[in-house]
Amino acid sequence: MKKNFLTLSILFMSILLFNCSAKKSEEYASIAFMIGDVKKNNVETKIGEITKEDDTITTGDNSFCDIRIGESLLRIKSQSSVNITSLIKNGTTENTIINLNSGKILCKAKKLSEDENFMVKTPTTVAAIRGTQFTVETDKVLTTRIKVFEGGVKVAKRVKPLEASLDKVLSYAPVVKPHEKVIITANDVETAAKIVDASLKKEAEGAEPSDEVIDRVINDTKGHIVVSSASIVKFNTADFTDENYELIEVGNKQKDVIVRINRMIVQEKNRPIPEGRILITEYDIYFIKDGKVLWEGKIKSGPIREGGKSYVAAGNYLYCVQEDGPVLWKMGIKNYSKIAMEKGKLKITSSGKNIYVDPNTGKRI
Repeated sequence: MKKNFLTLSILFMSILLFNCSAKKSEEYASIAFMIGDVKKNNVETKIGEITKEDDTITTGDNSFCDIRIGESLLRIKSQSSVNITSLIKNGTTENTIINLNSGKILCKAKKLSEDENFMVKTPTTVAAIRGTQFTVETDKVLTTRIKVFEGGVKVAKRVKPLEASLDKVLSYAPVVKPHEKVIITANDVETAAKIVDASLKKEAEGAEPSDEVIDRVINDTKGHIVVSSASIVKFNTADFTDENYELIEVGNKQKDVIVRINRMIVQEKNRPIPEGRILITEYDIYFIKDGKVLWEGKIKSGPIREGGKSYVAAGNYLYCVQEDGPVLWKMGIKNYSKIAMEKGKLKITSSGKNIYVDPNTGKRI
């Protein structure tokens, strides 16, 4: 009897551990946050949804999508298309390959160990990193721009015959360091491809190129297939300030905030409100309308809660919101420092002056 009980206990523990492991694996990559129109594999997606290998994420106008991949974060900017080419997780080891088909991404990658990889490919370029913050952009004429804010990135041109040997190619690449950028055009890649083809033709002598031949070709053409040190330049302060600030802002939302956002999105889909809904958290507010988050912002002043309503200032507006989120009215105002309720009136301090507003209508008194 004791033996049967012990066997059943071991079996139960094994199943439990397997389920925990499977759950952990399933949650390895997911949509951490998004604003506006975002689709996964041409279907509308939602915050918290799992992403897997071969998934393609596309973003519309005035939209973005944050993807969590293990301990790394990726922001896909508006009018972009990204394919999650490879997601490999073995214990704590992560190997990731992202294909940026078009548009722009901001990357906050974890610090990688020697046996880990994080690569971003565009139609003309491949970038390999070792724990860094950087941006990659590719346009309609296949020009790729890479800027590094922290850490280092190795960059090479994508030449088809060498695709299977990218690690070897990148071993010859100089490091693009913080505050540096590199630009690679389609013409740059076309020139490199012609040089590689000529070298392959010479080395292989018409036969299928062996690994040894590929290695010799890479060594002979390395000056053309990786970016040169001379092509790496410093970028200006304005670029650093704007994009670095956004990179800093990219982060994981608290789980309870995501739950509340998704719940309000469902409410807005089922019972649309003409002025939309506002979700107020400790430091942020989220504007939800047409079944999606349209913007997020930092709370500048408030919220003041009174009579089942909340009054909160964010962006260039003061909002009056019902307890469950519907916006009752909003008032455009700039340069305010604080709001307060005084004798049944809303007092707004703006540019050193006090403005009084009817809390029921939002009209100035």
